Amino acid sequence: MLRLVAYAPDGVRRFPVHRSELIIGSWPECDIYLPYTGVAQRHARLIYDGNELRIEDLGTRKGLLVSGKKVRESALEVLDEIRLGGVTLLVEDVVPGPEKAPPPPVEEKVVDGPPVITPCRMIEHLNRISEWVLGDAESRTTSEALMSEVLSDFGGGAAFLLVGEMEGAALKLVVTTDPSWLASGEPLVAQVLRQREAGRPVEKAGSFLGELGDGPAWIFYDSFLALDRGYTLVAAFPRFSPEEWSPAASLSALGHLLVLGLVHHVGWYEPILPGHPGQQDLTLDPNLVVGESQAMKQVIEQLRSAVDPPVHVLLSGEPGVGKDLLARSLHLSGPRRHAPFIMATCGGARPQQIEADLFGAEIPGKGGPVRREGKLVLANGGTLFLDEIEQLPMDLQARLVRFLRSGQVEPAGSNEAHPVEVRLVVGSRAPLDSVVARDLFRVDLAYRLSQLMIEVPPLRDRREDLPLLIQSYINKFCHELGKRIQGITVKAMSALLSYDYPGNLAELETIARQLVYMAPVGRPVDVSLLPERVRNGPLAATSRVDAASDLELDRLVSGTEQVAIREALRRTNGNKSQAARLLGLSRNGLAIKMERYGVKA
Repeated sequence: MLRLVAYAPDGVRRFPVHRSELIIGSWPECDIYLPYTGVAQRHARLIYDGNELRIEDLGTRKGLLVSGKKVRESALEVLDEIRLGGVTLLVEDVVPGPEKAPPPPVEEKVVDGPPVITPCRMIEHLNRISEWVLGDAESRTTSEALMSEVLSDFGGGAAFLLVGEMEGAALKLVVTTDPSWLASGEPLVAQVLRQREAGRPVEKAGSFLGELGDGPAWIFYDSFLALDRGYTLVAAFPRFSPEEWSPAASLSALGHLLVLGLVHHVGWYEPILPGHPGQQDLTLDPNLVVGESQAMKQVIEQLRSAVDPPVHVLLSGEPGVGKDLLARSLHLSGPRRHAPFIMATCGGARPQQIEADLFGAEIPGKGGPVRREGKLVLANGGTLFLDEIEQLPMDLQARLVRFLRSGQVEPAGSNEAHPVEVRLVVGSRAPLDSVVARDLFRVDLAYRLSQLMIEVPPLRDRREDLPLLIQSYINKFCHELGKRIQGITVKAMSALLSYDYPGNLAELETIARQLVYMAPVGRPVDVSLLPERVRNGPLAATSRVDAASDLELDRLVSGTEQVAIREALRRTNGNKSQAARLLGLSRNGLAIKMERYGVKA
């Protein structure tokens, strides 16, 4: 069965191709209703005869884009991408599976009536929750629905499951039969803490008469350990009184069952099973110098969270920021560390060369076919870092999607496919959604590659790391050459710290290597050895025009403005009012230019 998957501004929607002819448009009477910008009232017609799927443009102004090409009509294949205004449609082939029986209907409970709870009824609730805990992890029954039934039998109430110490505890689950009680967690915890302080000795479990909302209620609490963590269940019942029997033991058992059920059913959100740490240790590449900047510390924390989950990672940032070093660090830290780490780039070559580099190629030879292994095959079992992914040609994007769906690589010129299991870490100069918006990248591929996205800051946004980076690179190249120099002069260091490094780490590394090569043995690096663009300061580096310069005026002016704004903010420690005065601008004018160029204070 075929269907269309719509990647729309408000989310993902799916439409089965269930008739021979379907009209796509923004008019509510259309078969596929897409009320979004750029979609005409009757935009296109979809025709399906059981064998071939075709799409026709119905005379709209913007027309259709199919896999990046503008067409009036076109045959469609699985994984073809259709662009209508601000919506992207993907053709999918769905293999029907066995139908699952619908979940049994939940009886509606009267929450404002008298309590009907009894010991036997409570045992029935515990049995049902036990079955839910041990059942299929994809069960559509939620813990909230089960707890709501329990509270309803108590005549209504509220239950809060907390993890950690009660003061500052995190909320794991909240269920109430009255929406006005959803915000009553903090007052209930305060009542329990006061009750504990009054007790001698402090009790981990107990009950007392307190308040829920604006009325009296019987409150039960229990603190317990489960799966190496501390939990507290606090429940309040305004219409129940434990005069005939006390449900305290049953409620304690209920708390343990809820914790086990949450781990089993939604445990992938927070791995808390014994012996399964939530974050793995991070092994950094020896060439990666982190420093003390907050921006880089945030990147390292995000990288640490990406070690364990087997998802594809997108590293976005300017050229030269060290995305390859971060990708290698991710590889060295995970379970694939003993498998290959392969690097490839998606730009700077003809599409045929990129295809052969990634997927391999097979050409006829005198003694039989000659095969070149692609880097996807070479990285089998390990990690493949694909840089400049936004430059991957559209035809090869479709091939990459097919590989991600099937896990098989078919070399160019061959009909034989090979199974490959590899983790992709991709690098991009900008977030992929901006490239998708320009119709230069498949939206389904962007979704697959952006399962976890980390933005790598440019060197100018982590200036506090510059002294450590400069010294590290100079020491590194001194060791490589076996050369001893007497450090670096204050004036030279000041010039290096004032420069903006448009080439980021790659440019800084090149400058440091050049300085070590040129510095006299036993003498310090002096300012005279610095490149002219660094020696003359940040403004001269951008405003200088020579025979090899790009003479496009808008680009020259905008480049000079960006550097001047960053330099003014640096001199004023981020004070926008003072920086605006240095630049001869109003504070509002400076804010407009900072937003235009993406400059942060």
